[in-house]
Amino acid sequence: MIKVVVAEDHALVRLGISMLLAANGGFELVAETALGSEVEVLVAFHSPDLLLLDLALSDSSGIEVTRKVKKVAPDTKVLIVTGNVYPGSVANAFAAGADGFVLKHEQGSELLEAIQAVLAGRRYISQQVSRGLDSTANGRPTGQGMSQSLTQREQQIVRMIAKGGSNQEIADALHISVLTARKHRQNVMLKLGLHNGAEIAAYAIQSGLAEAPDVDSNL
Repeated sequence: MIKVVVAEDHALVRLGISMLLAANGGFELVAETALGSEVEVLVAFHSPDLLLLDLALSDSSGIEVTRKVKKVAPDTKVLIVTGNVYPGSVANAFAAGADGFVLKHEQGSELLEAIQAVLAGRRYISQQVSRGLDSTANGRPTGQGMSQSLTQREQQIVRMIAKGGSNQEIADALHISVLTARKHRQNVMLKLGLHNGAEIAAYAIQSGLAEAPDVDSNL
């Protein structure tokens, strides 16, 4: 039996994956979670053959989770199953150690094909993901084109991060929860292929979403 852990913050998606695996046989779903913070522990405890992982978990980035999992269980195959493909997210996922990348809205047969490929030691990128990469210049547009891929709320988040706003400060200003603010920050980093607040701030200035800070000429 192939032991599988599923990390996905939508219960219905976890249920769908569970049903798909059960219907095809040969799989044992040993654990599932909605929290990225639990994945490393579950993988270390169960030693699964396969981790099916969403990139945008409620409390952490799937890319960072991938990096941690590969440190504690390098033989566990990590297949990213996510809702969207953004510039930089595929490259960052593979750089972190992911073995495959598919989208949630693809057919179950595509997911099964991806599972078979990564378990056989092959890297897998679905056709829809590949087409998404091909439609983007070098997989990483810049400037105004990138800002247009962000929602208005995400652009607002980017401006606040560029001004040094913490998740708590952003949550207070926008009257949202800290968890929601963190989720927005993670989505921005996934879409833009960025890694931290400093890179977001630099992007905000480059794209015109924020102004460069004034420099005292007397310094």
